[in-house]
Amino acid sequence: MSVEIEESGPVERKLRIEVPIAEVDAAFDRVYRRLQQQSRVRGFRPGKTPRSVLEKYFGEQAQGDVLESVIRESLGRALEESALPVIAEPQLSPDGVPKQGAPFIYQATVEIRPQIELRKVRGLSVARPALAEPDQDPVEAHLEELRQSHAALADEEPGTEVARGHVAIVHYHGKIDGETFQGGEGRDAELEIGSDRSLPGFEDALIGLRVGESREFDLDVPAEDQREQLAGKRVHFRVELAGLKRRVLAELDDEFAKDVSDFDTLEALRADLNRRIQEGRDNERKRLLQEALVDVLIQENPFPVPPSLVQRQLSSRVSRAVQQLRGRIPDETLRKMIEGWSEEWKPAAERAVRLAFLVNEIAAAENLSISDEEYDAQLREVSEESGRPIAAIQRQYRESGADEAVRQRLLEERVLELLLTEASLSDA
Repeated sequence: MSVEIEESGPVERKLRIEVPIAEVDAAFDRVYRRLQQQSRVRGFRPGKTPRSVLEKYFGEQAQGDVLESVIRESLGRALEESALPVIAEPQLSPDGVPKQGAPFIYQATVEIRPQIELRKVRGLSVARPALAEPDQDPVEAHLEELRQSHAALADEEPGTEVARGHVAIVHYHGKIDGETFQGGEGRDAELEIGSDRSLPGFEDALIGLRVGESREFDLDVPAEDQREQLAGKRVHFRVELAGLKRRVLAELDDEFAKDVSDFDTLEALRADLNRRIQEGRDNERKRLLQEALVDVLIQENPFPVPPSLVQRQLSSRVSRAVQQLRGRIPDETLRKMIEGWSEEWKPAAERAVRLAFLVNEIAAAENLSISDEEYDAQLREVSEESGRPIAAIQRQYRESGADEAVRQRLLEERVLELLLTEASLSDA
């Protein structure tokens, strides 16, 4: 067998593989011996059909079987002989089909691991991103959310008109072209006016109603609405106001703190909220700084990226998103979202591939690795947070292949921490 290698791209090689006559003929012999044992041809006893008859009846099938056999047996040897760092399944291009008494030639295009020259990894100049300040005090905003979520509902005074902030109790009946649609009617439905959790315009159409009154109105549902049966349709509604309630907010005091938390005083609750918010902002600052560091690292150390790895990364991201959304939104809407993701997320997928290559190169150069003890410590954290036995998590990670992803993430964190300690930081 002979193998010729052509450089067809920065991370692509084309192999011309020639399988000698002897190997091709041997493959034909094996295939026809198997056909002789397995085939049933009228006029011949099992296992006694002459090869010439088999060639007449099964010649095309035999060529296909030989093609598969010859490539299966020669490709691995060809790749080993080439000594190429192949990272993806070869793309095969046979020159026709094998023929007895002739060598067989085919091409295999492979992607290889890029050669990476670490030009600059130490002393990177990184502008520290600024974290936007919130418009309002986040502690007070969180306390207000707690007040709203734990508010009691009280009946409004008779004759009160519906306004924003009210909770309306409604009986409703909706029709499209005179026909009631699925989910288009209900009784005693609670609706917070101004929450924008219903069809656009539905809540506003109820403003001014009094308990016992009803109102009819039409709504034009946007074409991009995720409810397939409603999208782009005009819906006629009849709504009766069966009840009207207002939220009664608790006073911000120690009793409130006891009701909504494990703290005995409002001061202690505020302190805990402030601590958690600051921790969150610190983590966000760290994340943004690491992102900026990665951008500079990639810019300073360019190399060609194998397209198949980018596509694999992109497909993985899209698959995870689809799993989360399937069944929750219409299939047609989901298909359109997937098309958008395939373009929108491609730069991020390429960035992730570049970072993985650079992390591994830097780790090798700096003799960095993740020990089994560090890996186990990470799984213990997952176990404590999820409440699941660590043995079950270990088994799940091992069977799904997630263990390598965990090790890679830990290695990435270690490499980025090293680079940050030696980076030259400035304010953006």
